[in-house]
Amino acid sequence: MKFWDEQTYSVINIIKWFFLATVTGIIVGILDAAFLKLLDSSISWRNNIPYFYLGLPLSLYVVALLSRRVASRHKDYSTDAVLKKINHYQPVSLISCAKGFFLSILTMATGGSAGKEAPCADVGAGMASWLARRFHMRIEDQRKMMICGVSAGFAGVFGVPISGALFGLEVLWVGHIFYEVMFPALVAGITAFQVTSLLGVNYIYHPLHFVPVFSERFFLKMVIAGMFFGLISLLFIEIAKFMRVLFRYLTQRTNLFMTCVLGGVLLMAIGYVTSPLYLGLGAAGIDGPLSGQSPEDPFGFLYKIFTTSITFAAGGIGGIVTPIFFVGAQAGAMLSDFLQVDSATLAALGLVSVLAGTTNTPLAASIMAIELFGPSVAPYAAVSCVISFLITGQQSVYPSQRISWDSGKMLPAPLPAVSPHFGRRATDRRTTCRSRKTFVKRFWREMESLSRPGPSQRKKRK
Repeated sequence: MKFWDEQTYSVINIIKWFFLATVTGIIVGILDAAFLKLLDSSISWRNNIPYFYLGLPLSLYVVALLSRRVASRHKDYSTDAVLKKINHYQPVSLISCAKGFFLSILTMATGGSAGKEAPCADVGAGMASWLARRFHMRIEDQRKMMICGVSAGFAGVFGVPISGALFGLEVLWVGHIFYEVMFPALVAGITAFQVTSLLGVNYIYHPLHFVPVFSERFFLKMVIAGMFFGLISLLFIEIAKFMRVLFRYLTQRTNLFMTCVLGGVLLMAIGYVTSPLYLGLGAAGIDGPLSGQSPEDPFGFLYKIFTTSITFAAGGIGGIVTPIFFVGAQAGAMLSDFLQVDSATLAALGLVSVLAGTTNTPLAASIMAIELFGPSVAPYAAVSCVISFLITGQQSVYPSQRISWDSGKMLPAPLPAVSPHFGRRATDRRTTCRSRKTFVKRFWREMESLSRPGPSQRKKRK
């Protein structure tokens, strides 16, 4: 009798979550389509304006002002903030969804380097949270609904129903996959993809025509490529972290307006000196390498890392996955000449490998390679993604991401004891150079304090 009760409960639970996930997928799919069409219209209108990025200092300040000063309690308009809310069993407000929806468009339309996935995923989490509260669901079920919303948002915006849904599960907690939410997340992702497709959203697919014959030499090249993409991922993470801390320091020393103006001027300079390709959404910088075209500049991926890091540090709002695609595709195309491998193949591997390394999602990235580029690239993408993921270790572009996975890194050996003579000489030298290092030490201490997580980043000044 107990066996039949358990089976009946399982069937009822499946039907319940199928209905809830379908409703979530439909709503998120409609919002995804609306956002993508509005974003495309804004970018098309902007492209008719020469030197459109000259308004970046003002637009960044407007975005930062609206996001921080208007309804200041509602700041869940980034993927990292949503991950933190989900991991702490807290809801996402509709005001935060509205901020992420409209301010992201303003950021990208005026030249800010950001992505289109965060607004869709964040709006999906917010709408799912609102639905769960309307249905008076338990706190655990509300969390499941929010995960479904994130999965539906990622699946709908990139046209990858399976990997998009798994990305929403895998990105929350490295080392743990929420199997109990897998079924509704997949249903929500597939539904959102079908809805956005029916509403006329076009996705970019690049099936690879290059099918390499497996050999030990080619496999070694893929291992080298994975290590290279892992280093690029680590560089992306560290530069983004440094820019975030640096601009936070500048805001405390000056004010928000000066910080936004400085960030906008830096972006204008990069766009003018190099190319406007590295500003805005940068879709052309992804399509070109995936089609086999050579990158405009071999260091294009580095320019994109800086423009993206500056945009977010200076107050811009948007996603970071689309810039990650740009960086990975450009880096892969640049590496192809060195490894003597088809350019489009390495660009595709770079796209998913840098995603796996920066966000700690090797499983979702490997499946995304199959959905975007075809099954022939699957074994090489899996190897490259896993290696990139292992190199970045426990680093991530999402500071609120939970990690319960051990990278296997050995701790450094303890330093040997310093002899009295050596200690005396070092002390004497510090005394001699103290006047030259006082400012550097104070600056470093303040920067270090700003990089520590906590509810308050203010320091007591003497």
